[in-house]
Amino acid sequence: MTTNSAGLTPTECVRILTVYRHRWMIPTLVCAVLATGYALFMPRYWSASQALVVRGEVSSSSTGKPGKFADLYEMRTFQETILELAKSRQVLADTLKGVAQAETGQGVEEPTLRAIESFRTRVDMRPPGGAEFGKTEIFYLSVKDRNRERAARLVDALRQQLDIRLKQLRSDRSQGLIEELENQTQLVRKTHEAETQRLLEFESEVGTDLGELRMLHSANSGQSDLRQQAVNLKTETRFYEVKVHETKQLLTVLQAAQQAPEKLVAMPSSLLASQPTLGRLKDGLVDAQLRSARLGGTRTAAHPQVKAAIESVDQIRDDLHRELQVAVQGVEIELNLNQDRYATLNSQLESVQQRLENLADRRVEYSNRVSAVENSRLLLDQAQKQLSELQAAHLAASSASLVTPVDSPEVGSSPIGLGRASVLAIGSMGGLVIGLGWVFLTVVPATSKTPEPLVSQTKRIRPAAPPVYQNATFAAEAAMRSPAVST
Repeated sequence: MTTNSAGLTPTECVRILTVYRHRWMIPTLVCAVLATGYALFMPRYWSASQALVVRGEVSSSSTGKPGKFADLYEMRTFQETILELAKSRQVLADTLKGVAQAETGQGVEEPTLRAIESFRTRVDMRPPGGAEFGKTEIFYLSVKDRNRERAARLVDALRQQLDIRLKQLRSDRSQGLIEELENQTQLVRKTHEAETQRLLEFESEVGTDLGELRMLHSANSGQSDLRQQAVNLKTETRFYEVKVHETKQLLTVLQAAQQAPEKLVAMPSSLLASQPTLGRLKDGLVDAQLRSARLGGTRTAAHPQVKAAIESVDQIRDDLHRELQVAVQGVEIELNLNQDRYATLNSQLESVQQRLENLADRRVEYSNRVSAVENSRLLLDQAQKQLSELQAAHLAASSASLVTPVDSPEVGSSPIGLGRASVLAIGSMGGLVIGLGWVFLTVVPATSKTPEPLVSQTKRIRPAAPPVYQNATFAAEAAMRSPAVST
Protein backbone atom coordinates (compact mmCIF):
# COMPACT_ATOMS: atom_id res chain seq x y z
CA MET A 1 0.00 0.00 0.00
CA THR A 2 1.05 3.68 -0.64
CA THR A 3 0.35 6.78 1.38
CA ASN A 4 -1.63 9.83 0.16
CA SER A 5 -2.11 13.24 1.81
CA ALA A 6 -5.68 13.77 2.91
CA GLY A 7 -5.50 17.65 3.12
CA LEU A 8 -6.39 20.10 5.89
CA THR A 9 -9.90 19.02 6.82
CA PRO A 10 -11.87 20.48 9.74
CA THR A 11 -11.38 17.23 11.66
CA GLU A 12 -7.65 17.40 11.10
CA CYS A 13 -7.62 21.08 12.18
CA VAL A 14 -9.37 20.21 15.42
CA ARG A 15 -6.99 17.33 15.99
CA ILE A 16 -3.93 19.50 15.36
CA LEU A 17 -5.21 22.31 17.63
CA THR A 18 -5.94 19.77 20.33
CA VAL A 19 -2.65 17.90 20.08
CA TYR A 20 -0.52 21.04 19.77
CA ARG A 21 -2.61 23.32 21.96
CA HIS A 22 0.43 24.54 23.87
CA ARG A 23 1.76 26.11 20.67
CA TRP A 24 -1.14 28.55 20.26
CA MET A 25 -2.23 28.95 23.86
CA ILE A 26 1.17 30.15 25.09
CA PRO A 27 1.45 33.12 22.56
CA THR A 28 -2.17 34.01 23.23
CA LEU A 29 -1.59 34.06 26.98
CA VAL A 30 1.66 36.01 26.69
CA CYS A 31 0.10 38.67 24.44
CA ALA A 32 -2.93 38.91 26.68
CA VAL A 33 -0.70 39.47 29.72
CA LEU A 34 1.31 42.12 27.85
CA ALA A 35 -1.87 43.83 26.63
CA THR A 36 -3.25 43.79 30.15
CA GLY A 37 -0.11 45.41 31.51
CA TYR A 38 -0.13 48.04 28.79
CA ALA A 39 -3.84 48.68 29.29
CA LEU A 40 -3.32 49.18 33.01
CA PHE A 41 -0.47 51.67 32.62
CA MET A 42 -1.14 53.27 29.23
CA PRO A 43 -1.86 57.05 29.26
CA ARG A 44 -5.42 58.13 28.54
CA TYR A 45 -5.75 61.58 26.96
CA TRP A 46 -8.68 63.95 27.06
CA SER A 47 -9.08 66.32 24.12
CA ALA A 48 -10.25 69.90 24.77
CA SER A 49 -11.06 72.11 21.76
CA GLN A 50 -11.76 75.82 21.39
CA ALA A 51 -13.56 77.26 18.35
CA LEU A 52 -11.98 80.49 17.08
CA VAL A 53 -13.00 83.03 14.44
CA VAL A 54 -10.43 85.14 12.59
CA ARG A 55 -10.90 88.48 10.84
CA GLY A 56 -8.71 90.78 8.78
CA GLU A 57 -7.20 94.04 9.95
CA VAL A 58 -9.37 97.10 9.32
CA SER A 59 -6.45 99.21 8.10
CA SER A 60 -5.40 96.64 5.49
CA SER A 61 -8.89 95.79 4.23
CA SER A 62 -9.17 96.49 0.49
CA THR A 63 -12.67 95.10 -0.05
CA GLY A 64 -14.55 98.06 1.38
CA LYS A 65 -15.86 95.89 4.23
CA PRO A 66 -13.92 96.37 7.48
CA GLY A 67 -12.62 93.12 8.97
CA LYS A 68 -12.95 91.13 5.73
CA PHE A 69 -10.02 89.52 3.96
CA ALA A 70 -9.19 90.56 0.42
CA ASP A 71 -9.22 86.93 -0.79
CA LEU A 72 -9.09 83.36 0.48
CA TYR A 73 -5.32 83.20 0.03
CA GLU A 74 -4.84 86.05 2.50
CA MET A 75 -7.08 84.35 5.06
CA ARG A 76 -5.23 81.04 4.60
CA THR A 77 -1.89 82.77 5.08
CA PHE A 78 -3.12 84.38 8.28
CA GLN A 79 -4.46 81.08 9.65
CA GLU A 80 -1.16 79.34 8.88
CA THR A 81 0.62 82.13 10.74
CA ILE A 82 -1.62 81.49 13.74
CA LEU A 83 -0.81 77.78 13.57
CA GLU A 84 2.93 78.47 13.59
CA LEU A 85 2.52 80.86 16.51
CA ALA A 86 0.44 78.32 18.43
CA LYS A 87 3.29 75.79 18.16
CA SER A 88 6.10 78.24 18.82
CA ARG A 89 8.34 77.62 21.80
CA GLN A 90 7.52 80.88 23.58
CA VAL A 91 3.75 80.43 23.36
CA LEU A 92 3.92 76.79 24.53
CA ALA A 93 6.30 77.63 27.38
CA ASP A 94 4.15 80.53 28.59
CA THR A 95 1.06 78.32 28.41
CA LEU A 96 2.59 75.54 30.49
CA LYS A 97 4.03 78.02 32.95
CA GLY A 98 0.72 79.87 33.32
CA VAL A 99 -1.32 76.69 33.92
CA ALA A 100 1.24 75.33 36.38
CA GLN A 101 1.28 78.60 38.29
CA ALA A 102 -2.54 78.65 38.42
CA GLU A 103 -2.57 75.07 39.76
CA THR A 104 0.12 75.55 42.40
CA GLY A 105 -0.61 79.16 43.28
CA GLN A 106 3.07 80.06 43.34
CA GLY A 107 5.91 80.76 40.97
CA VAL A 108 7.20 77.91 38.84
CA GLU A 109 10.33 77.33 36.83
CA GLU A 110 10.57 77.48 33.10
CA PRO A 111 9.40 74.25 31.43
CA THR A 112 12.07 72.02 29.97
CA LEU A 113 12.60 71.53 26.26
CA ARG A 114 11.33 67.94 26.55
CA ALA A 115 8.12 69.15 28.18
CA ILE A 116 7.67 71.75 25.46
CA GLU A 117 8.25 69.19 22.71
CA SER A 118 5.82 66.78 24.34
CA PHE A 119 3.20 69.52 24.65
CA ARG A 120 3.75 70.54 21.00
CA THR A 121 2.79 67.03 19.85
CA ARG A 122 -0.48 67.34 21.77
CA VAL A 123 -1.46 70.66 20.18
CA ASP A 124 -3.42 70.71 16.96
CA MET A 125 -5.38 73.23 14.89
CA ARG A 126 -7.88 72.14 12.25
CA PRO A 127 -10.69 73.70 10.20
CA PRO A 128 -14.21 72.42 10.86
CA GLY A 129 -15.69 69.50 8.97
CA GLY A 130 -12.44 68.40 7.38
CA ALA A 131 -12.22 71.56 5.25
CA GLU A 132 -9.00 73.27 4.21
CA PHE A 133 -7.37 76.32 5.70
CA GLY A 134 -8.55 79.48 3.99
CA LYS A 135 -12.01 78.11 3.13
CA THR A 136 -13.70 79.25 6.34
CA GLU A 137 -13.07 81.85 9.01
CA ILE A 138 -13.64 79.32 11.83
CA PHE A 139 -11.05 76.82 13.01
CA TYR A 140 -10.59 74.66 16.14
CA LEU A 141 -7.64 74.77 18.49
CA SER A 142 -7.33 71.48 20.41
CA VAL A 143 -5.07 70.25 23.23
CA LYS A 144 -4.72 66.73 24.64
CA ASP A 145 -3.89 66.01 28.27
CA ARG A 146 -4.29 63.13 30.76
CA ASN A 147 -6.43 65.26 33.05
CA ARG A 148 -9.80 66.39 31.79
CA GLU A 149 -9.90 69.73 33.64
CA ARG A 150 -6.27 70.47 32.86
CA ALA A 151 -6.91 69.93 29.15
CA ALA A 152 -9.60 72.64 29.26
CA ARG A 153 -7.28 74.98 31.18
CA LEU A 154 -4.47 74.32 28.72
CA VAL A 155 -6.52 75.12 25.63
CA ASP A 156 -7.89 78.28 27.22
CA ALA A 157 -4.42 79.39 28.33
CA LEU A 158 -3.03 78.55 24.90
CA ARG A 159 -5.71 80.69 23.27
CA GLN A 160 -4.86 83.61 25.57
CA GLN A 161 -1.12 83.27 24.97
CA LEU A 162 -1.76 82.99 21.23
CA ASP A 163 -3.75 86.22 21.34
CA ILE A 164 -1.00 87.97 23.32
CA ARG A 165 1.72 86.74 20.99
CA LEU A 166 -0.29 87.70 17.90
CA LYS A 167 -0.80 91.22 19.25
CA GLN A 168 2.90 91.48 20.04
CA LEU A 169 3.79 90.25 16.56
CA ARG A 170 1.43 92.76 14.94
CA SER A 171 2.81 95.53 17.14
CA ASP A 172 6.43 94.68 16.34
CA ARG A 173 5.72 94.41 12.64
CA SER A 174 3.80 97.70 12.51
CA GLN A 175 6.50 99.41 14.59
CA GLY A 176 9.16 98.34 12.11
CA LEU A 177 7.04 99.53 9.20
CA ILE A 178 6.35 102.82 10.98
CA GLU A 179 10.07 103.49 11.40
CA GLU A 180 10.68 102.69 7.75
CA LEU A 181 7.81 104.89 6.58
CA GLU A 182 8.91 107.75 8.83
CA ASN A 183 12.32 107.73 7.15
CA GLN A 184 10.65 107.54 3.76
CA THR A 185 8.29 110.40 4.65
CA GLN A 186 11.18 112.59 5.75
CA LEU A 187 13.04 111.91 2.52
CA VAL A 188 9.95 112.62 0.40
CA ARG A 189 9.25 115.79 2.40
CA LYS A 190 12.78 117.07 1.78
CA THR A 191 12.42 116.32 -1.91
CA HIS A 192 9.06 118.12 -2.01
CA GLU A 193 10.51 121.18 -0.25
CA ALA A 194 13.44 121.29 -2.68
CA GLU A 195 11.16 121.04 -5.71
CA THR A 196 8.85 123.69 -4.28
CA GLN A 197 11.79 126.04 -3.71
CA ARG A 198 12.97 125.55 -7.31
CA LEU A 199 9.45 126.34 -8.54
CA LEU A 200 9.30 129.49 -6.40
CA GLU A 201 12.62 130.70 -7.78
CA PHE A 202 11.47 130.11 -11.33
CA GLU A 203 8.18 131.94 -10.72
CA SER A 204 10.09 134.87 -9.23
CA GLU A 205 12.14 135.08 -12.41
CA VAL A 206 9.00 135.12 -14.54
CA GLY A 207 7.59 138.04 -12.58
CA THR A 208 4.39 139.72 -13.80
CA ASP A 209 3.88 137.20 -16.59
CA LEU A 210 3.37 134.37 -14.11
CA GLY A 211 -0.39 134.38 -14.62
CA GLU A 212 0.05 134.11 -18.37
CA LEU A 213 2.56 131.28 -17.91
CA ARG A 214 0.15 129.39 -15.68
CA MET A 215 -2.59 129.78 -18.27
CA LEU A 216 -0.23 128.46 -20.93
CA HIS A 217 0.57 125.49 -18.66
CA SER A 218 -3.08 124.73 -18.01
CA ALA A 219 -4.70 122.49 -20.60
CA ASN A 220 -8.10 124.25 -20.34
CA SER A 221 -6.74 127.78 -19.97
CA GLY A 222 -8.78 129.56 -22.69
CA GLN A 223 -7.76 133.03 -23.93
CA SER A 224 -5.23 134.81 -21.71
CA ASP A 225 -5.08 138.58 -21.12
CA LEU A 226 -1.73 138.89 -22.84
CA ARG A 227 -2.97 137.08 -25.91
CA GLN A 228 -6.10 139.24 -25.95
CA GLN A 229 -3.90 142.31 -25.70
CA ALA A 230 -1.84 141.08 -28.64
CA VAL A 231 -5.00 140.57 -30.69
CA ASN A 232 -6.23 144.10 -29.88
CA LEU A 233 -2.85 145.59 -30.74
CA LYS A 234 -2.84 143.79 -34.07
CA THR A 235 -6.30 145.15 -34.84
CA GLU A 236 -5.34 148.73 -33.95
CA THR A 237 -2.06 148.46 -35.85
CA ARG A 238 -3.88 147.37 -39.01
CA PHE A 239 -6.40 150.18 -38.53
CA TYR A 240 -3.72 152.88 -38.28
CA GLU A 241 -1.76 151.31 -41.07
CA VAL A 242 -4.78 151.71 -43.35
CA LYS A 243 -5.38 155.21 -42.05
CA VAL A 244 -1.78 156.27 -42.76
CA HIS A 245 -2.14 154.92 -46.28
CA GLU A 246 -5.39 156.86 -46.83
CA THR A 247 -3.92 160.03 -45.37
CA LYS A 248 -0.94 159.79 -47.68
CA GLN A 249 -3.23 159.39 -50.66
CA LEU A 250 -5.32 162.37 -49.52
CA LEU A 251 -2.25 164.50 -49.08
CA THR A 252 -1.03 163.61 -52.55
CA VAL A 253 -4.39 164.52 -54.10
CA LEU A 254 -4.63 167.77 -52.14
CA GLN A 255 -1.14 168.78 -53.19
CA ALA A 256 -2.04 168.08 -56.81
CA ALA A 257 -5.26 170.07 -56.42
CA GLN A 258 -3.24 173.09 -55.34
CA GLN A 259 -1.57 173.11 -58.75
CA ALA A 260 -4.76 172.30 -60.68
CA PRO A 261 -7.95 173.06 -58.70
CA GLU A 262 -10.07 171.41 -61.39
CA LYS A 263 -8.70 168.06 -60.20
CA LEU A 264 -10.53 168.59 -56.95
CA VAL A 265 -13.81 168.18 -58.78
CA ALA A 266 -12.80 164.69 -59.88
CA MET A 267 -11.65 163.74 -56.37
CA PRO A 268 -13.72 160.91 -54.78
CA SER A 269 -15.96 161.92 -51.94
CA SER A 270 -14.44 159.18 -49.72
CA LEU A 271 -11.13 161.08 -49.66
CA LEU A 272 -12.86 164.26 -48.62
CA ALA A 273 -14.76 162.60 -45.75
CA SER A 274 -12.17 163.94 -43.30
CA GLN A 275 -12.36 167.47 -44.91
CA PRO A 276 -15.99 168.60 -44.73
CA THR A 277 -15.11 172.25 -45.71
CA LEU A 278 -13.42 171.15 -48.88
CA GLY A 279 -16.37 168.97 -49.64
CA ARG A 280 -18.78 171.83 -49.34
CA LEU A 281 -16.56 174.16 -51.41
CA LYS A 282 -16.25 171.44 -54.02
CA ASP A 283 -20.02 171.10 -54.19
CA GLY A 284 -20.43 174.89 -54.25
CA LEU A 285 -17.91 175.22 -57.07
CA VAL A 286 -19.71 172.59 -59.07
CA ASP A 287 -23.05 174.35 -58.50
CA ALA A 288 -21.61 177.77 -59.44
CA GLN A 289 -20.08 176.40 -62.59
CA LEU A 290 -23.36 174.82 -63.58
CA ARG A 291 -25.25 178.03 -62.96
CA SER A 292 -22.71 180.06 -64.92
CA ALA A 293 -22.90 177.65 -67.82
CA ARG A 294 -26.69 177.68 -67.79
CA LEU A 295 -26.82 181.52 -67.77
CA GLY A 296 -24.13 181.72 -70.44
CA GLY A 297 -26.28 179.60 -72.72
CA THR A 298 -29.26 181.95 -72.53
CA ARG A 299 -27.61 185.33 -72.07
CA THR A 300 -24.68 187.28 -73.39
CA ALA A 301 -21.39 187.57 -71.61
CA ALA A 302 -22.11 191.19 -70.72
CA HIS A 303 -25.28 190.31 -68.93
CA PRO A 304 -25.04 191.13 -65.24
CA GLN A 305 -26.22 187.68 -64.13
CA VAL A 306 -23.59 186.01 -66.28
CA LYS A 307 -20.91 188.27 -64.87
CA ALA A 308 -22.17 187.61 -61.33
CA ALA A 309 -22.08 183.88 -61.93
CA ILE A 310 -18.54 184.05 -63.31
CA GLU A 311 -17.44 186.15 -60.31
CA SER A 312 -19.08 183.62 -57.98
CA VAL A 313 -17.14 180.80 -59.61
CA ASP A 314 -13.89 182.75 -59.30
CA GLN A 315 -14.62 183.60 -55.70
CA ILE A 316 -15.35 179.97 -54.79
CA ARG A 317 -12.19 178.84 -56.59
CA ASP A 318 -10.12 181.35 -54.58
CA ASP A 319 -11.71 180.20 -51.35
CA LEU A 320 -11.08 176.60 -52.36
CA HIS A 321 -7.42 177.37 -53.07
CA ARG A 322 -6.98 178.92 -49.67
CA GLU A 323 -8.81 176.05 -48.02
CA LEU A 324 -6.57 173.59 -49.85
CA GLN A 325 -3.51 175.10 -48.18
CA VAL A 326 -5.12 174.78 -44.77
CA ALA A 327 -6.29 171.23 -45.54
CA VAL A 328 -2.83 170.19 -46.69
CA GLN A 329 -1.35 171.41 -43.45
CA GLY A 330 -4.01 169.60 -41.46
CA VAL A 331 -3.55 166.40 -43.43
CA GLU A 332 0.22 166.58 -42.93
CA ILE A 333 -0.33 166.93 -39.16
CA GLU A 334 -2.82 164.04 -39.18
CA LEU A 335 -0.40 161.93 -41.19
CA ASN A 336 2.35 162.52 -38.66
CA LEU A 337 0.02 161.63 -35.79
CA ASN A 338 -1.15 158.47 -37.51
CA GLN A 339 2.43 157.45 -38.28
CA ASP A 340 3.44 158.02 -34.65
CA ARG A 341 0.44 156.06 -33.41
CA TYR A 342 1.21 153.26 -35.88
CA ALA A 343 4.84 153.12 -34.74
CA THR A 344 3.80 153.06 -31.07
CA LEU A 345 1.29 150.29 -31.61
CA ASN A 346 3.76 148.31 -33.67
CA SER A 347 6.36 148.62 -30.91
CA GLN A 348 3.85 147.51 -28.28
CA LEU A 349 2.82 144.56 -30.46
CA GLU A 350 6.42 143.48 -30.88
CA SER A 351 6.92 143.72 -27.10
CA VAL A 352 3.84 141.60 -26.40
CA GLN A 353 4.85 139.03 -29.00
CA GLN A 354 8.34 138.90 -27.50
CA ARG A 355 6.83 138.26 -24.08
CA LEU A 356 4.66 135.51 -25.51
CA GLU A 357 7.66 133.91 -27.20
CA ASN A 358 9.64 134.03 -23.94
CA LEU A 359 6.75 132.47 -22.06
CA ALA A 360 6.41 129.75 -24.71
CA ASP A 361 10.13 128.99 -24.38
CA ARG A 362 9.89 128.77 -20.58
CA ARG A 363 6.60 126.84 -20.51
CA VAL A 364 8.33 123.43 -20.82
CA GLU A 365 10.65 124.08 -17.90
CA TYR A 366 7.78 125.47 -15.86
CA SER A 367 5.64 122.41 -16.64
CA ASN A 368 8.48 120.10 -15.60
CA ARG A 369 8.93 121.91 -12.31
CA VAL A 370 5.20 121.95 -11.63
CA SER A 371 5.00 118.23 -12.42
CA ALA A 372 7.93 117.53 -10.10
CA VAL A 373 6.19 119.41 -7.29
CA GLU A 374 2.91 117.60 -7.90
CA ASN A 375 4.60 114.19 -8.00
CA SER A 376 6.50 114.87 -4.80
CA ARG A 377 3.27 116.05 -3.19
CA LEU A 378 1.49 112.86 -4.25
CA LEU A 379 4.32 110.72 -2.87
CA LEU A 380 4.26 112.70 0.36
CA ASP A 381 0.48 112.35 0.69
CA GLN A 382 0.70 108.61 0.00
CA ALA A 383 3.51 108.14 2.53
CA GLN A 384 1.64 110.15 5.15
CA LYS A 385 -1.53 108.14 4.50
CA GLN A 386 0.31 104.84 4.87
CA LEU A 387 2.03 106.13 7.98
CA SER A 388 -1.32 107.11 9.50
CA GLU A 389 -2.77 103.67 8.72
CA LEU A 390 0.21 101.91 10.28
CA GLN A 391 0.05 104.12 13.36
CA ALA A 392 -3.64 103.24 13.71
CA ALA A 393 -2.81 99.55 13.22
CA HIS A 394 -0.05 99.84 15.84
CA LEU A 395 -2.50 101.28 18.36
CA ALA A 396 -5.13 98.67 17.47
CA ALA A 397 -2.59 95.84 17.86
CA SER A 398 -2.40 96.38 21.61
CA SER A 399 -6.16 96.60 22.14
CA ALA A 400 -8.06 94.82 19.37
CA SER A 401 -7.89 91.07 18.78
CA LEU A 402 -8.09 89.40 15.38
CA VAL A 403 -8.95 86.01 16.91
CA THR A 404 -12.30 85.75 18.70
CA PRO A 405 -13.25 82.65 20.74
CA VAL A 406 -16.63 81.02 20.16
CA ASP A 407 -18.22 79.97 23.45
CA SER A 408 -16.01 78.19 26.00
CA PRO A 409 -13.60 75.25 25.57
CA GLU A 410 -15.27 71.88 25.02
CA VAL A 411 -13.97 68.57 26.43
CA GLY A 412 -15.23 65.19 25.25
CA SER A 413 -17.28 62.89 27.45
CA SER A 414 -14.62 60.18 27.32
CA PRO A 415 -10.89 59.96 26.66
CA ILE A 416 -9.80 59.72 23.07
CA GLY A 417 -8.26 56.60 21.58
CA LEU A 418 -8.77 52.88 22.43
CA GLY A 419 -10.06 51.78 25.84
CA ARG A 420 -8.41 49.23 28.09
CA ALA A 421 -10.85 46.48 27.11
CA SER A 422 -10.22 47.15 23.44
CA VAL A 423 -6.46 47.02 24.01
CA LEU A 424 -6.81 43.71 25.90
CA ALA A 425 -9.02 42.23 23.18
CA ILE A 426 -6.69 43.36 20.41
CA GLY A 427 -3.65 41.99 22.26
CA SER A 428 -5.31 38.64 22.89
CA MET A 429 -6.46 38.33 19.31
CA GLY A 430 -2.98 39.20 18.14
CA GLY A 431 -1.45 36.46 20.34
CA LEU A 432 -4.02 33.97 19.06
CA VAL A 433 -3.22 34.82 15.45
CA ILE A 434 0.50 34.44 16.14
CA GLY A 435 -0.05 31.05 17.82
CA LEU A 436 -2.29 29.71 15.05
CA GLY A 437 0.19 30.85 12.46
CA TRP A 438 2.99 29.07 14.33
CA VAL A 439 0.97 25.83 14.52
CA PHE A 440 -0.11 25.65 10.90
CA LEU A 441 3.31 26.67 9.62
CA THR A 442 5.16 23.94 11.54
CA VAL A 443 2.72 20.97 11.72
CA VAL A 444 2.09 18.69 8.71
CA PRO A 445 -1.35 17.08 8.54
CA ALA A 446 -1.65 13.22 8.97
CA THR A 447 -1.78 10.91 5.88
CA SER A 448 -4.33 8.17 4.87
CA LYS A 449 -3.59 4.67 3.31
CA THR A 450 -4.86 3.35 0.01
CA PRO A 451 -4.61 -0.38 -1.18
CA GLU A 452 -2.11 -1.32 -3.87
CA PRO A 453 -3.07 -3.58 -6.79
CA LEU A 454 -2.56 -7.29 -6.10
CA VAL A 455 0.55 -8.41 -8.01
CA SER A 456 0.56 -11.97 -6.85
CA GLN A 457 -1.49 -13.81 -4.33
CA THR A 458 1.44 -15.88 -3.29
CA LYS A 459 3.72 -12.87 -2.96
CA ARG A 460 4.28 -11.60 0.53
CA ILE A 461 3.15 -8.09 1.14
CA ARG A 462 5.91 -6.03 2.60
CA PRO A 463 5.19 -3.57 5.35
CA ALA A 464 4.62 0.00 4.15
CA ALA A 465 7.34 2.50 4.75
CA PRO A 466 6.64 4.99 7.50
CA PRO A 467 5.55 8.49 6.33
CA VAL A 468 8.24 11.08 5.96
CA TYR A 469 7.83 14.02 8.31
CA GLN A 470 9.52 17.31 8.08
CA ASN A 471 10.12 17.26 11.80
CA ALA A 472 11.95 14.37 13.56
CA THR A 473 9.87 14.65 16.67
CA PHE A 474 6.64 14.42 14.73
CA ALA A 475 8.04 11.36 12.84
CA ALA A 476 8.88 9.51 16.10
CA GLU A 477 5.42 10.13 17.48
CA ALA A 478 3.85 8.88 14.26
CA ALA A 479 5.98 5.71 14.35
CA MET A 480 4.86 4.88 17.86
CA ARG A 481 1.20 5.21 16.82
CA SER A 482 1.55 3.16 13.56
CA PRO A 483 2.19 -0.71 14.06
CA ALA A 484 4.08 -2.80 11.50
CA VAL A 485 2.03 -4.46 8.78
CA SER A 486 2.62 -8.21 8.14
CA THR A 487 1.00 -10.99 6.12
